[in-house]
Amino acid sequence: MRFRYLQSIVIQLFLFCFIGMTLPVLVMGFLSYNKSSAIVEEQVSKVASLTITQVSDKLNLFFKKLDDSSMMVLNSELIQDILQKPGITPYETSQMVQEGKALLTSIMINSTEIIDIYIFDVKRNNSVFSGDSLNSVPDQWDSDWYESILQANGNTVWFGLSQTSYLKKTEMGFPVFGLGRAIRSWDTGEIIGVMFYEIMGDLLIDELDRVQFGDTGYIYVTNDENRYFYHPDPAEYGKPSQLELPTKMQKSDNDKKKTLVIPEKLDNGWHVVGVVPLKELTADSASIRNFTLWIALGSIALAIGMGIFGIRKIGNPLVNLSRLMKKGEAGDLTVRSRHIGRNEIGQLGRSFNKMIGQIALLIERISEEESEKKKAEIRALRYQINPHFLYNTLNSIRWMAKLGRTNDVDNAVNTLVQLLEGSLERGGVFGTIGAELVLLEKYMIIQEYRYENKIELDVDCPPELLDIPIPRMLLQPIVENAIFHGIAPKEEKGEIKIQVQQWGGDIMIRITDDGIGMDRERISQLLINGRERATKGMTSIGLRHVDQTIKLYYGNVYGVKVSSTEGEGTSVSITFSRGKEEKHVQSAAR
Repeated sequence: MRFRYLQSIVIQLFLFCFIGMTLPVLVMGFLSYNKSSAIVEEQVSKVASLTITQVSDKLNLFFKKLDDSSMMVLNSELIQDILQKPGITPYETSQMVQEGKALLTSIMINSTEIIDIYIFDVKRNNSVFSGDSLNSVPDQWDSDWYESILQANGNTVWFGLSQTSYLKKTEMGFPVFGLGRAIRSWDTGEIIGVMFYEIMGDLLIDELDRVQFGDTGYIYVTNDENRYFYHPDPAEYGKPSQLELPTKMQKSDNDKKKTLVIPEKLDNGWHVVGVVPLKELTADSASIRNFTLWIALGSIALAIGMGIFGIRKIGNPLVNLSRLMKKGEAGDLTVRSRHIGRNEIGQLGRSFNKMIGQIALLIERISEEESEKKKAEIRALRYQINPHFLYNTLNSIRWMAKLGRTNDVDNAVNTLVQLLEGSLERGGVFGTIGAELVLLEKYMIIQEYRYENKIELDVDCPPELLDIPIPRMLLQPIVENAIFHGIAPKEEKGEIKIQVQQWGGDIMIRITDDGIGMDRERISQLLINGRERATKGMTSIGLRHVDQTIKLYYGNVYGVKVSSTEGEGTSVSITFSRGKEEKHVQSAAR
């Protein structure tokens, strides 16, 4: 079914023109764009990789400078004497400490990024001295960074960026990071001191912030534990990186964006990683893509023009005939082809016109037959009810005659005659709601004689709905069921309410009684075909007659609904569409 249209000569002609002109252009344009994009991407990758290498070289130089300055402290004989020289007086110690502070100060002057240098005496008195003249340092002997330096056995230990001073535990107002090394004795090799550099991070951050790749590309620096030393978002400092650290340059899909990840390892074991958004940096290739797209669009427009020209000259009669056939298939049997020339298309048009005419006659005949069939089905259902209705009514009259109620018998017989005249359908299958209510009132006259005014009928119908068409004798079977199976079995007086309402284009008639009601099992059997014998009396036949009559004339979306509560009563709702009799009969026939 999907490829049937490809067999049309019109489609084949159009596809020949369209594909023949556009396919070569699209293929060449696609190959050209891919090649140019690959070249641009390769160049961008090289530039980005070179940028990361340059940043790594600068960081290595920066860290090496700090590491070299720490070696000056390690190689200082003065520092060794301060930390372990025996047999010196407190005064001599004070003098050496002052000289040591001067040494640290000179190192800080030569490296302006160093905020302070602290020397912790491990062996003697756990004292501290630094280049800071205030020399106010909280207790650090149990801190994590202090233990990390001791465990490194003299190797350089780097500490990440932080807004809080590692030593003074106060907010600095700018980020700082640290460098630490253990100081070993030249004689014994044991650790005699701990050196800690607190370094200003602004210069380093400013240098890294200037490196950008497009609008969203960035670089970050992680330590040997893959924790962020630097990230464009300061909130990420010190947190574990969620990105997998590649061993070499590779492409990845980060947040559904194609990116190039370029890693570079620093001399201290850390990593500099560049995240490069390829789409932003290869935007220059968009001009090639746009140019190719315009050529493709031009070729498509030209191909469409040539295809339309060929179709008008060759395929228009076939297209018109195809449209007429679709209309005929949809049910419009008035269509006729105007192309009835002597060629093959004209012969096809004449055959089509003849076929449509024959189909119209056949459908009209079938419609008439179906209409009569459905009317016969309704009459058959009604004939099942009428004997039961007559039996109940004549039985009531017989009892009144036995009791000598002559006037009541006369009135009941007259009323029965009027009811039978109303059910003969002399005026057609359809009557009006008003006429049905009048017949219903006459029927209730007979029931009042039988039950001695034990039953009241309350009718609520707006005047504007009295002329609505409705199939004849539709309400009487339901009212009869309400009397015989709902109200009659109970001893006290009963009431039947009939309410007619309009909901949009639909009419709903609700018949409610306050009788003995029914259980759920019996309700579920009332409208099911083939269950008449399983229920007592004529309840199921009457309801099924009403339900099927509504469905035959108005469609399956309409019909009867029943709800009931034992001991409280039963409610039957009839819903149908508001419309004219001719429309209902026609729809039923179809």
